[in-house]
Amino acid sequence: MHFIYSSDHFLLSKTLNKLLKQLNNDQSYEVEKFSLIYNNLNEIYNSLVTISLFGYKKIIIIEDAWCFTEEKVTLNKSYSEEFIYQIIDSITDNIVIFTLNTDKISKRLKLSKYIEQKAELIHIKKMDDSQVIQYVKTFLFKQGKQIDLETATYLYNKVPNDMQSLSNELNKLSNLEVIEINKQTINANISKYIENDVFELAESFVKNDNKKFINLYKDYLLINDDIIGLIALIHTNLVFFRDVKILKEKLLSKEEIISSLKAHPFRVKLALSNNLNVASLNKKIKLIYTIQKGIINQNIDKENIAEYLFIKNMNNF
Repeated sequence: MHFIYSSDHFLLSKTLNKLLKQLNNDQSYEVEKFSLIYNNLNEIYNSLVTISLFGYKKIIIIEDAWCFTEEKVTLNKSYSEEFIYQIIDSITDNIVIFTLNTDKISKRLKLSKYIEQKAELIHIKKMDDSQVIQYVKTFLFKQGKQIDLETATYLYNKVPNDMQSLSNELNKLSNLEVIEINKQTINANISKYIENDVFELAESFVKNDNKKFINLYKDYLLINDDIIGLIALIHTNLVFFRDVKILKEKLLSKEEIISSLKAHPFRVKLALSNNLNVASLNKKIKLIYTIQKGIINQNIDKENIAEYLFIKNMNNF
């Protein structure tokens, strides 16, 4: 019996596939996949204790094993701890693999302590930024591509903080005819992620970089034409900058802040480097609220006055 858990879905899936390859190298097992959220536990248990139609042994994958955590996740209405104990204690030639997309299982629950005794626990930690950048270089090198450290870092910072998105972009780049991957190649071929653009926009507002802010602001509205949505996204990112500052003042390390906010390491690094204090960031957040409320109530012209208020705020710092 095995229990695989990780907060990174890509690494979780990759580890599961690797384990399946090891266990089922000769294709002597039939693989069945279930979920504690979507499947009836009677169905799971019956499949575990019976042989397949063609007499094959089975590998039973049970996803969404939130019963081993203290998270308030709604499981299938058929769920009971008794069934889980029966699955764990079943005497069968079939193999059970529990999986869970999280970094923590409970150290307090009896069920969690029991699975630790009965199963091989495999915890896959998220890679830190240096490990991911090295992964980028190694992956592309194996595909016959050349990329230097600076460009690999640039790619890492252009993609959301999940390995699946990064993997998708690496596959795109590996299929190009060019050998050397540079910044121009990356910009021309990877997907455009709105959240990255908005973060950069919010960062320029925090740094009071008028020129960059206006360019990004106009570019976004030209493509999306949704100023209310944009302001909400800027607000979210400003709150992130403020929260990083607050946690820093509480003497948390960079790694602890990343873990606490579940944030992209590079974004935390940028937030830590800005010079504004919490009070100044709160003033900017208050301005965002004022602009948003004014546009909704039609007291502020969204075409011109909103932009003017942003510029005025940056000029006052």
